[in-house]
Amino acid sequence: MIRAGILGANDGIISVSGIVLGAAANLNSYTLFISGVSGMLAGACSMAGGEFISVSAQKEVQLNRLSIQGQASTVYKTSETYQTKIREIDVLNPIHAATASFFSFLCGALIPLLAISLSTSQWRVWNTSLAMIAALSINAIIGYQKAGTPIYKAVIRNISVGVFTTLVTYFIGTLLGVAVSG
Repeated sequence: MIRAGILGANDGIISVSGIVLGAAANLNSYTLFISGVSGMLAGACSMAGGEFISVSAQKEVQLNRLSIQGQASTVYKTSETYQTKIREIDVLNPIHAATASFFSFLCGALIPLLAISLSTSQWRVWNTSLAMIAALSINAIIGYQKAGTPIYKAVIRNISVGVFTTLVTYFIGTLLGVAVSG
């Protein structure tokens, strides 16, 4: 569930930043807000559905393994495979993953949505870009706090992916004739 939450928040931050910066930064605040909310809701539903499908498949594999272990445990009670078996409490819950992903996407998406909607037209691009970078940094710090790896690597990775994704959508918007003010 933690993975689904971290992934959902990152996707919310990056997706809505890409939507509002990449193709609509020169529109009025109301249109930007509606575009961002539409992207936010579509993305949250997509993330939740994807997590549900993915975790459901993973759960089926786990339940199959549990069944096989149950049959084998009477034969191999002292073997290594018995010591590393999966327990019923470890089986993933697709509803929990989908819910975590849905709400974390919404939370992540609110950051760039509010940044661009509340900024004046001359500061929209900068404020939203800075909000996106700050949000991705915070999400990386929270997500990798217990990983035992250097946090700066996670922060750099999150920011790099977010900036790259947003630049791609920005340039696509420019190529399609959407002039971005900034």
